[in-house]
Amino acid sequence: MSFSPKLLVLVGVLVASMVFLMARTVGGAKEDQLYYLEVDEFLVKPTDNPVRLAGFVVDGSIGKDPAGLAVNFQIRGESGARVIPVYFDSRTAGGRVPDTFVDGSQVVVSGQMGKDGVFQAKQLLAKCPSKYEAADPAGMPSRPGA
Repeated sequence: MSFSPKLLVLVGVLVASMVFLMARTVGGAKEDQLYYLEVDEFLVKPTDNPVRLAGFVVDGSIGKDPAGLAVNFQIRGESGARVIPVYFDSRTAGGRVPDTFVDGSQVVVSGQMGKDGVFQAKQLLAKCPSKYEAADPAGMPSRPGA
């Protein structure tokens, strides 16, 4: 039984494609392999390498450009003792400023610390705490410390 050269090329392309996709899925994108730190952890041992930081937006620190496409703000850790200034420009990052991005919201930023001491975020994720709190039996969201 002999196979045509066209069939062999097609099978080769399919096998190569499958190997590529499996390697990409298992290896993940480089951005997905960024180390994840809380703000307080990062401030103990800062790095110039790309990193993901989790923290809370400092109340009153949000400044937006007139178009709302770039934003600068500060994030703090659980202790709130120290903050990191952050800059995010959705025009260069390929994303947008989330609707849930408000004072006090929990955020995760991906990027790296600039030489000027401002964290240059390539990605900005924010969540609204009320959407993620456990509900009490009456159906009302529970608040920590309440």
